[in-house]
Amino acid sequence: MPVIVPAMRSKPMAAMMFVLARYLLMPFALIALALFAMALHIAGTTLHHRSTWHQAVATVTDVSPYSETQANGLTTKGINVAITYVANDAPMSWSGKGKDIGLYAASKGDRVELYYNPADPSNLDTAAMKGWRGGLLLLAVTGGFTVFYVWFFWLRGRPAPPASPMMSSAGRVAGAGQPPSQRGTFGRR
Repeated sequence: MPVIVPAMRSKPMAAMMFVLARYLLMPFALIALALFAMALHIAGTTLHHRSTWHQAVATVTDVSPYSETQANGLTTKGINVAITYVANDAPMSWSGKGKDIGLYAASKGDRVELYYNPADPSNLDTAAMKGWRGGLLLLAVTGGFTVFYVWFFWLRGRPAPPASPMMSSAGRVAGAGQPPSQRGTFGRR
C-alpha cells in the first residue's frame, strides 16, 4: 500500500529539497563560472592579439623533438623550433619550445603566420584559435549552466515558504503577518 503524504508535510519537504539542491549544486556552479571566465580570457586574448598585434610570415629554420619527464612521472613531448621573421622592417629570429608560441607541429622550411607585439617584436603568438569549436561549446555550456543556476535558485520569484506546522491554528486562520480585519458582531460587517 503506497504511503500518502498529506499536503501539509509535502510542501516543507519540497522547500527543504530545493534548499538542499541549491547548496549541493553550488560547487558545480562555481567551477562552471571559473571555466567560463578562463574560456572568456583565452578567447579575448586571442582576439586581442589578432586585432592589435602585427602579422608576419615566419620561416621555420630548425625543428627538433623533445621529451620532458615531470616530477610526477608524466612525460610530455613537443618540438623545439627556430624561426626567422621580419618585424618592424628588421630581421628577427626566435628559438624555443613551439608550444610557447602556439606551434605544435612544423617541419624545416615551413612558413607560418605569426602575430607579434609591436612594442616587443620578440613576443610571438600564432593566434591560431586551435580548438575554437570546443572553446565555444565550453563557453556556452558553462555560461548557460551558471546563468540558469543563479536564476533558478537565487533570482526567480518564489512564493513564501509554507507556515510552520508548529504555528498555532489561530495564527494560521487569521493569516500570519496580515493585519486582522475589522469584524462586526458574530463575524458580520
